[in-house]
Amino acid sequence: MNFGKIFDRKKADSPSKNMEEIYKIKEEIEREDKIFEKELPVKYALLQEFDMDDLKKLCSDLLGRDPPADEYDDHKTGSRKTLPQYKEDYIHFITDELDLSEIRKYALGNKIISEEFFKKSNQS
Repeated sequence: MNFGKIFDRKKADSPSKNMEEIYKIKEEIEREDKIFEKELPVKYALLQEFDMDDLKKLCSDLLGRDPPADEYDDHKTGSRKTLPQYKEDYIHFITDELDLSEIRKYALGNKIISEEFFKKSNQS
């Protein structure tokens, strides 16, 4: 009796097919890393143009959340304390979560920067 048919089990994929899929995933990750590294300086420069209120609004509007707060145990009081959020915390969070095109569209749409900003960036 063929129990594989009864239980509708499929044969495992061949090792070469699995390796092909792993290779494709690896290539995709490497491609995305290259894009991230290329965009990072421009994202950072662009987000430096935002004030703290603009960064908070961007997080709320596009991401629906703020950066996760860091906490520590205060040994004197025995309680957990939340560290304050600074501009750099927001910038790092946004650069990890959004593409340059999303940040650019938001900045232009909310008149935080003008097209001139990108002309200056391209000349540098």
